Amino acid sequence: MVKENKVKCPKCNSDTWKFGLDPATKKQKYRCKNLKRCGYQFVPGKPKRPKKYPSFICPRCGSNMSIFKHLSDGYRLRCNRHNAKGKRKCSHKINIPFPGKAFKIAKDSIQAIKVDKLAIPFCWSKMDFSKETVSIVVYLTVIHAIPAPQVVQIMMQLYNLKISHDSITRWSSKAALNLHKNLGPLQVPYSLHKRLFTDETQFRSNGQKRWVWAGKESKFDSIQTFFISPRRCTEYARSTLNIAFENSPSLRKANVVTDGLHSYPCALDDLGYDTEKKHIRYVGWDWDPVKKVNNNRLERQWSDLKTAARPYRGFKSELGLWCFVASRVYRHNYFMPNKRLNGKTPAEAVGKKLPYCHDKLKLMMKFL
Repeated sequence: MVKENKVKCPKCNSDTWKFGLDPATKKQKYRCKNLKRCGYQFVPGKPKRPKKYPSFICPRCGSNMSIFKHLSDGYRLRCNRHNAKGKRKCSHKINIPFPGKAFKIAKDSIQAIKVDKLAIPFCWSKMDFSKETVSIVVYLTVIHAIPAPQVVQIMMQLYNLKISHDSITRWSSKAALNLHKNLGPLQVPYSLHKRLFTDETQFRSNGQKRWVWAGKESKFDSIQTFFISPRRCTEYARSTLNIAFENSPSLRKANVVTDGLHSYPCALDDLGYDTEKKHIRYVGWDWDPVKKVNNNRLERQWSDLKTAARPYRGFKSELGLWCFVASRVYRHNYFMPNKRLNGKTPAEAVGKKLPYCHDKLKLMMKFL
């Protein structure tokens, strides 16, 4: 007569049957007969494997969550009910930093590069050229985005001044860094129906791909954030959006319009933004009659950067790319009249107090 199996399930105390051998210990493995509610598999006497990561509960449905993807500064969890059917289905995802650490979140766009080797202030007493000469060169490079070799020819033909293109590149980089340091980002007040358009595009730096992220708000048509990264992921989308929220806290209450890149909603969730109610994902080129939105406002800004960067044929360093983007951003926010604002600059529309000058060239030189 065959003896009955008396091994009970340690979870629900139901009967079990033999389920082969454990490949690690070569001992008998058992499985619970209550398959609908339990179905637990175990080896009697085998110590439990320690958990490498803590367990988390889904904030939407209350189910357990498992690791879905590893990030550079943490890991992404997904609800275990992502394969369920009907109303039980839940595919919610959250990002969790590594134990004892925090997410890498930038508060300033200059954190994307290293500027330790470049002296930011101009030492006018030690320069071989006058301040007027430097102002003309900076005006040509920053406002009109003319490359250094062409500026060398212009200064030689018009003023008979021989200036090396290395000096012009160094002056334009210092000008962009000084504008970022002395002028600073443009803060916009709160207004109803405000939207933040965010997108990313690709440039070349030292022969490698670099992604430029940017965000433009709809009320005053000002660029609120920009960032440079080697790839597209949640870490850099998080920094881009956080810079916009740090510069203008009122944008936390505005609707954020993005494309179909999944990094944006994950980054907004990490920053405590109400993604379900305020985030708008727009995929396409034409006007969306349902969502009543498109992302063409920022797409046209990319054409301005691409057209100005075409004579450069790529940049030699990330510092050169950052200085180029920064100079175009401050040019757009402070020095260029905007047709949407009846000929005013975004800074004038916001009401930012600036020194009175007859032209934009003298105004720009006050912040160098």
